[in-house]
Amino acid sequence: MSRIHSLARKVWRLLPEAVRHRMSRHILHPVLENYRRIMIARPVHVPPSDKDAPLVVAGLFRTASGIGEGARSTFRMLQDEGKSPIAVCLSEAFDLVDMESPIPLFEMPRADEGTLVVQLNSPELPAALQILGMKRGRSWYVIGYWAWELSIFPPGWDRNFDLVSEIWTPSTFVTEAVGQHPKAPSVSTKGHVIHVPEGVSPNREKFELPQDAKIYITMADSLSSLDRKNPFAAIRYFKGMHGDDEGALLIVKSRNLAQNKRAKRDLVKAIGESPNIRLMDATLSEPERWSLLASVDCLISLHRSEGFGLPIAEAIALYKEVVVTAYSGNMDFCTPENSTLVDYELVPCEDRYGRYSYKHAVWASARL
Repeated sequence: MSRIHSLARKVWRLLPEAVRHRMSRHILHPVLENYRRIMIARPVHVPPSDKDAPLVVAGLFRTASGIGEGARSTFRMLQDEGKSPIAVCLSEAFDLVDMESPIPLFEMPRADEGTLVVQLNSPELPAALQILGMKRGRSWYVIGYWAWELSIFPPGWDRNFDLVSEIWTPSTFVTEAVGQHPKAPSVSTKGHVIHVPEGVSPNREKFELPQDAKIYITMADSLSSLDRKNPFAAIRYFKGMHGDDEGALLIVKSRNLAQNKRAKRDLVKAIGESPNIRLMDATLSEPERWSLLASVDCLISLHRSEGFGLPIAEAIALYKEVVVTAYSGNMDFCTPENSTLVDYELVPCEDRYGRYSYKHAVWASARL
């Protein structure tokens, strides 16, 4: 058999790279995905009656993205409900480790039954279940915690309805988007719980920020699409308010610009020669992120659409000024009392960065 495998590898290497790529994409990857699906246990539809059955939250606990923070939030939410969840990290398996987890991590329990919350979206679900060892013969109640940012049903996500017992989402906006599919299982809203860590305090010196300026911040991860997060609108808003006045400062906090040269070029162009706008591209630890947010006066989020809007909720929890588009997931918690709500018009979803270009979809354009 090993000789056959060796011969197959040699033949494979003789094929032109373009042919190998097409065969991998259209034949090998679909076959592998189907095999994974066949081997994955199908979930039960009633939670286990044994009160001692494990309750697991599996997610990107060591990843500084919104979906990573979502997993940490879900873990804390379950703790607040008096439960004893077990945190199982998938960051390394998905090659997304960029921070240490503030929550103790454990291996996936070997129990035959339990409740599993998988804090990853539908496309990643089969791989996650395989990594977690959810092979046929195990009888677990599986909750898919899915986040999405548009009002349409996410194309293709229905393929994995059979791998979950129910679906949780972070906002009524996402619940309505996912729940509109006629074959969707039970879909319910479980908004993120915001816990301000003890001891959080401003530290402008650490971030080399002026002590006497009014400081604004806008946040965008280039892997989440700069067109959706729309820091460009925040930059225009700030320039319109303050011009080149160095008594005010805007921090454009980004991540992953090294992986998206076009996004970096577009941001640098939008900032231009403004002496009071600073680009900060960095991955911060959780304590650093909270300290930075505590050090500013106002968060601007003129996004086009949000599944929830964690930075917005965190800024509100710190009693900061918030300027935000009055649309999508953040409207579960943004009110005229805690936010400056910016009106908008719905426009076609056209994403220059290619992540959210869906026919017939719309998102918001803030009216500045």
